[in-house]
Amino acid sequence: MKGETDMPTPLLNDDGTASMATMFMSSHYGFRRDLAAFARALDGFTGERGDALRKEWAEFHAALHGHHTVEDTTLFPDLRGRHPELGTAIDELDEHHRAIDPLLARGDAAFANLNADVAPAREVIGRLIDLIATHLDAEERVVIPQLRGAKQFPQLPEAAMAEYAKGFAWSTAGLAGAVVAQIEAMLPPALVAALPAAREAFAARCIRVWGQAHTGSSVTSVPA
Repeated sequence: MKGETDMPTPLLNDDGTASMATMFMSSHYGFRRDLAAFARALDGFTGERGDALRKEWAEFHAALHGHHTVEDTTLFPDLRGRHPELGTAIDELDEHHRAIDPLLARGDAAFANLNADVAPAREVIGRLIDLIATHLDAEERVVIPQLRGAKQFPQLPEAAMAEYAKGFAWSTAGLAGAVVAQIEAMLPPALVAALPAAREAFAARCIRVWGQAHTGSSVTSVPA
């Protein structure tokens, strides 16, 4: 875990540009932001927006599972091959993934029964906040330095643009404008063109779930 004097990890590189490290950490930011939002929504929950919260949990579960699948199948094996000295640290990150998976399954059951009993959902979110904080802190120490030099965003099929735009609308909501601008500078023009509509749709979704859209000016992977 990070020490008390450690600072949150900056999203941008030292030269002020984005990299694939920024892309991964914007997802980290989104996971931290959303877990905090779930905790606030469940505190004193009376049944209002129960259906919206259940749907949002499904979105969160899918996003986190997808993020971990990319790491398990692509990123971590690549790092093991290029940096054998990171093997033990990556093993620890793998163990975190295995510990998170059962909590996600418990979350599915808890949110399905949310209106009858909110306590299980609160417990799952509390445990996830702690475990994911430990995991993301470790990942940012081990993995993120290896991605700072990668500044080429992968080519995407045209059919994937809308789905990727949805993902970036989610992961950048509440980030500082300067960070968002550098992220967009890395993206293909067709993806950037799809972002305004995706952001409008995501803001409307947040209002349904949380009662307000995400705002902020974070420049690190931890919500400001």
